[in-house]
Amino acid sequence: MWWVKLIILVLLVAAVAALARALMSLVRGEGKDGKTMRALAWRVGFSAAVFLFILLSMMMGWIQPHDVNPGQRYGEPIEQGE
Repeated sequence: MWWVKLIILVLLVAAVAALARALMSLVRGEGKDGKTMRALAWRVGFSAAVFLFILLSMMMGWIQPHDVNPGQRYGEPIEQGE
């Protein structure tokens, strides 16, 4: 489903933008105003939202996880043709 990928991409871009905003406020010396901490809190929130949305998407069946081990498929060894 393309819209799941779009939501995940938007949340990841928002997390990177919040991180850039925190960096800019830190460089400008606005850290004492709490702007850096607020921007970093938003970044953590966006990252947590991505993680929870991926879990929700897997539980709802919108996305399917796949095996990571290249020597196995669906938990069974792949037979090599010789």
